[in-house]
Amino acid sequence: MNDKHIANDFNILIAHRDKQTFHSITGILGTKKYRVYETDSCSGAVKTVREQEIDLVLVDLLSFGEDGLATVQKIKRSFPETGTVVLTDTADNTLVLKCLSEGVLDYIVKPLVKERVLLQLQASLEKLTMKRELTALHQHIAMNYAFDNIVGISKPVVQIKETAVRIAATDITVMITGSPGTGKELLARTIHHHSERRHKPFFALDCSTVPEEILLTELFGQTGGASSEYRPDKPGLFERADGGTVFLEEVSHLPAPVQTRLLRFFQYSEICPVGTDKARKVDVRLIAADSRDLSKMVTAGEFSADLYYKLNVIPINLPPLTARAEDIEILTESFLRKIAFENDRFTLSITRPAVDRLLTHNWPGNIRELENTLKRAAAFCRDNQIDVNDIVFISGDKGVVVDTSAVTKSTLTIKGGTLDKSQRTLIVKALTDNNWNYTKTASELGIGRTTLWRKIKKYNLKKELVEG
Repeated sequence: MNDKHIANDFNILIAHRDKQTFHSITGILGTKKYRVYETDSCSGAVKTVREQEIDLVLVDLLSFGEDGLATVQKIKRSFPETGTVVLTDTADNTLVLKCLSEGVLDYIVKPLVKERVLLQLQASLEKLTMKRELTALHQHIAMNYAFDNIVGISKPVVQIKETAVRIAATDITVMITGSPGTGKELLARTIHHHSERRHKPFFALDCSTVPEEILLTELFGQTGGASSEYRPDKPGLFERADGGTVFLEEVSHLPAPVQTRLLRFFQYSEICPVGTDKARKVDVRLIAADSRDLSKMVTAGEFSADLYYKLNVIPINLPPLTARAEDIEILTESFLRKIAFENDRFTLSITRPAVDRLLTHNWPGNIRELENTLKRAAAFCRDNQIDVNDIVFISGDKGVVVDTSAVTKSTLTIKGGTLDKSQRTLIVKALTDNNWNYTKTASELGIGRTTLWRKIKKYNLKKELVEG
């Protein structure tokens, strides 16, 4: 059997007190295919996992007995991303059952047979990889769509979050208004991901960017032969999103024919593709958004009053950034963590003069402009610290007086001290607070485990030295 299917970027630790077992396993696996480590104690296993970023631990129950179970328990508790497999001489064993209840990936029965061992380890590594990918996906969703990502302490933002939390689990239609860059799509996605529809599709469409003759097909689809210009039998956005959510931005640009079809959707929960009168039932939640005042357009006869009231069941208005100046600093901290994470930089700090410069800008592009400004500053800055000269406004605005009376001045460089502390001090504190659990520490710091490992090695951090 070709054992090349065992990846060469896995670190495997063999915990044993029997050299023959160790030599047998390494002989089966082949030392050139991956990195293998060994230990003869429970404490040694935990120490090696911490220091070498072990992916999979093989625990020999015949060598360790109850200590083997203790080893599994300590590894699962301190390093949940690390997989464990146990070695035994029989599956009908109380100790094996206890290990399985602790979450071991598999058990290998002696005597060791090469083909069987390779297959079982391959399956265990695949399970481990899938588990990590699922964890990463959950972290991505939490990082991007948790209600905490609607960042702010101002009264309007607190009220918006409270409203969003209450309506997320319902199917009620939401109308989000606000200037460009205030975060309308982020709010819509967050509502979707906290609803019962989160496992179904979310589709977003900016109605102002799609020509009228195409918009009908994009939203409602078409049947064969409707037009030689488009390919036949094209499902529209509503059909593809069945069971999920459709987010329509800048709905004020919807032409009259589209407005009429949307009214039919609201009334009957059905759509008619272009080219047929045959209706199709769809189960879709609609969230709309606009940067213009639709009520004025209704008064002027420029937008359907019936559709407006269907869309405006729950209105949420996102204020411009200048109206929530007390949120600028906390938004800055949030964006700097995100930028550092995305660019594999441990941290980014910002000086007080740079923060003051942000507070005096009028932010015509709102939150989106703040994020882009910080991205540019991060690219320009030296030593991972953003200074006032790194702040460049593309809009050319030279700064205006913004009402910052609500700003408490519990700034990034003071509040918690997280952005200005040295990396070593910050890492030591986080490790200590999390009992040297690397997964929790990396998550708290907003970095990957690999990055954390590099920093620990760089600063030669060891629990016994730090706490001793």
